[in-house]
Amino acid sequence: MSELVGKINIFNKILIFLFVNILLFAPKCFADEGKEVKVGILLGFTGVVEGLTPFMADSAELAFNEISKNEVAGKDISFKILKADTACNNINFAKKAASKLIKDGVDIIIGAACPDVTKEVAKEISIPKKILMISPADNSNELITLKDNGYIFRTTPSKIRGSQILADITSDRGIKKIAISYSIQKDYKIFAEAFSDALNEKNVKTTIMLSHNRNINDYSKHIAALSAAGGDALAIISDINLGGDQIVRSLLDAGMFNVFILSESMVDQKIIDNFKEKDLQKSFGYVPGFSNLGSEKFIDIAQKSGVDPFNPYTNESYDAAAVIILSNFAKIYSENMSYKDAIYFIGNKPGIKIYPGEINKAIKILREGKIINYEGATGVEFDNFGDTFGSFLEVDFKKGKIKIKKIR
Repeated sequence: MSELVGKINIFNKILIFLFVNILLFAPKCFADEGKEVKVGILLGFTGVVEGLTPFMADSAELAFNEISKNEVAGKDISFKILKADTACNNINFAKKAASKLIKDGVDIIIGAACPDVTKEVAKEISIPKKILMISPADNSNELITLKDNGYIFRTTPSKIRGSQILADITSDRGIKKIAISYSIQKDYKIFAEAFSDALNEKNVKTTIMLSHNRNINDYSKHIAALSAAGGDALAIISDINLGGDQIVRSLLDAGMFNVFILSESMVDQKIIDNFKEKDLQKSFGYVPGFSNLGSEKFIDIAQKSGVDPFNPYTNESYDAAAVIILSNFAKIYSENMSYKDAIYFIGNKPGIKIYPGEINKAIKILREGKIINYEGATGVEFDNFGDTFGSFLEVDFKKGKIKIKKIR
């Protein structure tokens, strides 16, 4: 199925390429001279993620700063950035902020960052107003099934994508039977079910699936049920703050299971530090990662500009901004190319690979009527839902440290 989708995407891209070339060499160019594009940055500048969002916004602005002195590009398009605060967990506040951005004339929005906020703002504000949003941080599964009419993209992969990666790693390690303990929260339940389904396709049996809650004094019944079901390993689909760490401790104390399979929210140095007296040598998991070349280039330009590239979602924020910039330059060569088509056109194969720091180079290539493939810092490639496939790192826990085994 993915192969067929890939062929369709390539075919569509070639058709668009031919159309662009016709326009380029036509007597009159249809590009809008000196068009101003207003870009909204809609993030939780106050609230629970206020420590993260300034770095995300700064990373997005790095991309716009790259083209600020490009006089040739500036004659075609200039960008104006407008920022708005969602407060992260205040949906009504976020809706008002998004509505104000749209009233102020934004053409496209980078955001939001918090799951429920993104979905509600999209459903009630941006989609009805036909304003495209690119989220650099919302990895919730609900966006996959949202009827977005092509107006929602994101540069961070969904959580459910991680379930497929974890199933690949589990199978490759020769494990044949596993038990699964997952957080009672909805996203983790969806992940656990998708993980089990993916394992089944690889002939790996799930012996039991049990939900757990946080801060329960006695996990003895939970542990007994997992142990009775048995398996070569126990997968913990949770968060270290949602009871996952307590499950690990209870099982280690009971001497049950010596291989743990950890989802990304469980992979934290705190886990190793908390259980360093126990044996986690055979355990493994994954974390979101980056393409080597793209991430190295981003780290370089970010550090030179005084932006910390190691903060969460900074790479994805730069990529979201770059995708907006390049899709707008692709779009001006065709009166019929939508934002959606332009994003697939510049973001997916085939084409000349473009990395952080190369936005001006990419604009020049587009002006020449050639095709680009924006790889960016995170290996951007969009699927039919507007989600990026992402890059992941398979990790082990060796000698008290998280060790990267390979890029997935």
